[in-house]
Amino acid sequence: MKSVNANWFIRARLKQRHLLVLAALGDTCNLKHAADGLGISQPAISKLLKELEDALDVQLFERQARGVIPTPYGETMIRHARHLLSTLDGAYAEINAMRHGQSGQVRLGTILTPCADLIPETLNKVRRSHPDLEISIQTGSSEQLLAALDDGELDILVARYIDKQNQYSFHYEPMYQEPINVCARAGHPLIRAGRRLSPADLQHEDWVLPPGGSVMRAEFEALFYRAAMLPPTRIVTAENLLIITNLLEQNNMLTLLPEGVVQHYMRYKLLTQVPLETDVQKDLDRNLAPYGLIVRDKTVLSPAGKAVLEALRQGKNNRYPG
Repeated sequence: MKSVNANWFIRARLKQRHLLVLAALGDTCNLKHAADGLGISQPAISKLLKELEDALDVQLFERQARGVIPTPYGETMIRHARHLLSTLDGAYAEINAMRHGQSGQVRLGTILTPCADLIPETLNKVRRSHPDLEISIQTGSSEQLLAALDDGELDILVARYIDKQNQYSFHYEPMYQEPINVCARAGHPLIRAGRRLSPADLQHEDWVLPPGGSVMRAEFEALFYRAAMLPPTRIVTAENLLIITNLLEQNNMLTLLPEGVVQHYMRYKLLTQVPLETDVQKDLDRNLAPYGLIVRDKTVLSPAGKAVLEALRQGKNNRYPG
């Protein structure tokens, strides 16, 4: 067991206001703006900041003419302060829900693919066993969701574990490496052509694509580079699925969607898959990481969070046995 003296935050008499100051300065990088937002004086913020720096014996912020910039030490403390504040908010929300006869709250983050099947099926199951449980769902890229989980803004993710800088230490259960499909409206000329397409057939088409830096966008561009070609340039960038599907319905455009999402829209005859040459389809999927279940630490999940995680795990096992 650790000695109490090892806990620096006890010696430093760390209080919630220290955490609030760190979070506010992280948001504003300005002492006056942070003070205004917290409803305290600028000298009070300076005093609290000095207490932290003296306790840690490091400089947390560099003072400049127009504000302050966090040092690497400051960025670390800001990240942990945000997580602690979010944890405290979550504790209050859980207690408040219990006090009002509810089962608690779970914040779920997910990429697009599980929204077509796994998430709805899981929620239906959880609602039957926990009818008063409040579940909020946030969609986004895996990178965005991992950052939100790290900041304590989410409890459970269904996403790809992308950690290029080895900055996370999350628990990850891989699920499924789902293929990416090229798709379009059923009346698109490339569909009517009735043949499998090569990169040369796709290069000069109009596209709706996810933002640069995303996993799907990178795989898409790599497909053309490996064929010694430049990627398409006639591109609209969009992440919102409603915008994407509307653009495809009204124009001769192509997009990339996970296989499960394409199949969902094909059932309603809204979109259809564009057939690719076999080697092209394999090349498109070659480096796509599987998505899975991600949590910070299973042991600190609330009972409601554990119930949702178990339902997701059962859904995973039903869909992807073995």
